Amino acid sequence: YSRRMPNPTPPVGRPPGPHDDTLAKVLPVALRLFLEEGGQALTPTRLHRESGVGRATIYRNWPEPEDLIEIMLGYATESPASDRFVGDLEADLQMSMRLLLTRFQKRPARAFFAACIEYGRRSERMATVATEFANGILAPFHRVVGEAVEAGTLDGEADLLVSELTGPIMLDHVILGRAVSFERGEAAVAEFLARHDV
Repeated sequence: YSRRMPNPTPPVGRPPGPHDDTLAKVLPVALRLFLEEGGQALTPTRLHRESGVGRATIYRNWPEPEDLIEIMLGYATESPASDRFVGDLEADLQMSMRLLLTRFQKRPARAFFAACIEYGRRSERMATVATEFANGILAPFHRVVGEAVEAGTLDGEADLLVSELTGPIMLDHVILGRAVSFERGEAAVAEFLARHDV
């Protein structure tokens, strides 16, 4: 009987995964290609030609377009710091709305969503990515509304309440391509709370 002991010596060589500077070179190029041409443009040859990063490095780290799309999705749906919320339903919903509309102004949310839907038709792995994107950018609402439902401040199913509040905003911007003002967002929150007697 012998028991295998862990090797105390760390392996020699590069750690797995790309260096930060490599990712910083590839991601902007990948995002531009994804938005302009779709996921099929994210080949190692094309990314190498446009980013200057070695084709072998790209293939080793992101052999499939989905690998890069999932990283972009992670950045696109990154949650805000929890210290932005103060525990007051109206204030926290207004903060969630400001975060969403700021994202719409500064990031290509509509184009990314559309590209996800389009590439989802070609890739089984990406078939749910548009839903994941929508859920990710609405995560602050889910958190705030979920806590309010648990506390008894709001009645109903949290997912349906979030859809009621954010659905018209998402429809206007993501589907119809309209700009949504902060004033419209503030009014949507106020009307939602009034409908639910909060």
